[in-house]
Amino acid sequence: MKNNISICICTYRRNQMLEHLLRKLAFQETGGLFDFSVVVVDNDVAGPARETVTRLREELGLNITYGIEPEQTIPAARNHALRLARGNYIGIIDDDEFPPQQWLITMYRAINTFDTDGALGPVHPFFERQPPAWLLKSRFCERPVYRTGTLLHWDQTRTGNVLLKKDVFDKHNLCFDLECKTSGSDKEFFREAMDIGCRFIAVEEAPVYETVPPERQTKTYYLKRALIQASNERRFRAPHLRGLSRVLAPMKSIAALLVYTLILPFCALYGSHAVMKYAEKGLYHLSWLLAILGIDLAKKRNF
Repeated sequence: MKNNISICICTYRRNQMLEHLLRKLAFQETGGLFDFSVVVVDNDVAGPARETVTRLREELGLNITYGIEPEQTIPAARNHALRLARGNYIGIIDDDEFPPQQWLITMYRAINTFDTDGALGPVHPFFERQPPAWLLKSRFCERPVYRTGTLLHWDQTRTGNVLLKKDVFDKHNLCFDLECKTSGSDKEFFREAMDIGCRFIAVEEAPVYETVPPERQTKTYYLKRALIQASNERRFRAPHLRGLSRVLAPMKSIAALLVYTLILPFCALYGSHAVMKYAEKGLYHLSWLLAILGIDLAKKRNF
């Protein structure tokens, strides 16, 4: 029997982007090595993506399973998609992303070549129109790219471009942590998987492209994102700090906050991208320190 890949997509009021993604998935190359199907979980109880999925299922001939997750959190939607998945491989891609034609087969071959539990590819930004100069210079939309075969640390992971064996979930009863409501459930999942011996590699030749809409091209967006990311990371990293690290971690954040605050006025001489870069770093460490004091800035993500 052929292997089957279930491509899991969580979506929330992005029907146009979702349609673009599904159309790209319809033309994925398989080389006769596997079959694939699609799972779409709508994270809106009203089900706004239902019409899009139904129409494209018939038009494209895609095998799409559709479900609705009423709890509006990222991990709840991801877990719902896993429950609907029937393949022995799980692909995960975001609804604002789209892949090239050889994305899936490149990931599949890498897993089998390197004999690992899964693979993660890079995510590159895609701008439909020219973005602000400060955004390009600050490189907020760029993520690290690792050479193919690089064994990844959990801190280098995310679920925007992933293919992994379903056994990773089934054999070890793993899922995405529902406590990480606004972000961080992906890294927490990979940390748990690696703790029990699972191995994941990077595949540089299997990128996907993330659409960066106008609302993500504002300075406010990246400052808010820094506050939320730091608060979440503090929550799931704190239990794993041991010994001297429990003291050094807050001291490093205090030192970093002081340094960034002091150099911020001088950044204006280099341009708004420099101001944004260090303001974002400063707010990250401020949020981390507030989280230590029990002030949580990540209770809800509304952007």
